[in-house]
Parts: sequence; structure tokens; C-alpha cells
Amino acid sequence: MSLPKSSKTKNKGLKVSSYFRTRVAALVMTLVVMAGQTWIAYTIQFNFVWILPVISGVMLTSSILAYSGSHAKPSRSARALSIAVVVLLPLINLICMGWFVYDMLNPATVTLSHQLLLAGFALWVVNIGVFSLAYWELDTGGPEIRALGLPTVFRNKNYPDFVFPQQTSDDPQLAPENWTPGFVDYLYVSITTATSFSPAAVIPYTHMAKIMAGAEALVSLFILGLIVTRAMSL
Repeated sequence: MSLPKSSKTKNKGLKVSSYFRTRVAALVMTLVVMAGQTWIAYTIQFNFVWILPVISGVMLTSSILAYSGSHAKPSRSARALSIAVVVLLPLINLICMGWFVYDMLNPATVTLSHQLLLAGFALWVVNIGVFSLAYWELDTGGPEIRALGLPTVFRNKNYPDFVFPQQTSDDPQLAPENWTPGFVDYLYVSITTATSFSPAAVIPYTHMAKIMAGAEALVSLFILGLIVTRAMSL
């Protein structure tokens, strides 16, 4: 297998007209994650239902708005905020998972079995959304860097974290020369990892990508195991 086409082949004069426009799909996924976390917190009777989705929403929206406008390259502060969001979201999901396990083992919540099953499914869907945002945000320095074909903010070289088939194809009938993955591509990676426990047709290339894909597969397996266990106990 050949390596992805070098960023040198990309048009260095390419400009991102609006970073906000680049991140519209992420904003939609942000709303999905917030809705899912609200439902989960309400179902598992988390005392402060509004805290988790508000934290997620503020952080995600801030990271998206930080890229609004026309710029040649993201600032270090904007990238640091984006990475902080990527770290925060899985932690919030782990909190939700902990409460879900607690309610599963709590005899007082036996009457909420069907709601807990729906909460478990919502937790699984939110997990897919969270990791799709993480893949999209971290791969090769972020969507703007991928579009501009520039070195990343925190490192000098532009090695990809995920290698897509379009990046290894030299046939222009299969993919354009300057093809870059969009949010839907990373959503697909997240869905396949959560369902088959391994990315389909996409290769996690760096240690970070392998750790992230492995973590999503383990979390997904754990959540689905909890859902099946709860269903069998009904």
C-alpha cells in the first residue's frame, strides 16, 4: 500500500472562505450529542440534568466559533480549545456510563427498565457522535489544515492519522487529486468502529488514531454488553 499523496501536491493558494462553514456538520452533531446527553441524564435521574449538555454545548460551540472568519491558519489557542473539547466529551460520556451502570445495579430503578434500555442506546449513539467529532478534529491537525494543505499547528510535518482509500488511489476516476476527508467520512469511521469494533476500509495510521479507534471499540462493546444484559434481565 502506498502512502497518501503528499500535501505538496495540494494547491497552496487554497483558501477556506469560512471556517464556520467548514464546521457546520460538526455543529449539527453537537446538537445531537447535547440532545442525547440530556435524555441520558434525565433517564438515569442525574440530579443536575442540565449540567452535562450545557458543558458540552458551550465547549463545542466555542470551539466552532473560534474558527469563524477567514484565516490562513488556525491559531494555537483555537487548536488548544478544540483538543480540550475532544478530551472533555469522552470524559462526560464516561460519567454518563457510570451513572447508567449504577442505575442498572440499583433495585429501586427496576421499574425503569425500558427507559434504561433507551438510555443505553442513546449512550451508544452519543458515543458514536463524540468519537466522530474527535476523529474529524484531530486527524492531520484539523479540517482547516487538511483543506489548506499546511503543516499542523503543533508539529512541522503533516502525517495523516487516518488513511482513507481515496488518499492512496492514483486513479482520477476514483478520487480527485486534492481529495480530503469530510465530517461524513469520519462519522462512517466511527459507526463502523462502534458496530464491527474495527474501522472498515480506513487504516488508523498513527499511535493516536489506533488508541482512539481501540478506545471507541472497547467502549462500544461495553455499552452494548450492558444493553444486552439489561434486556435479558427484563
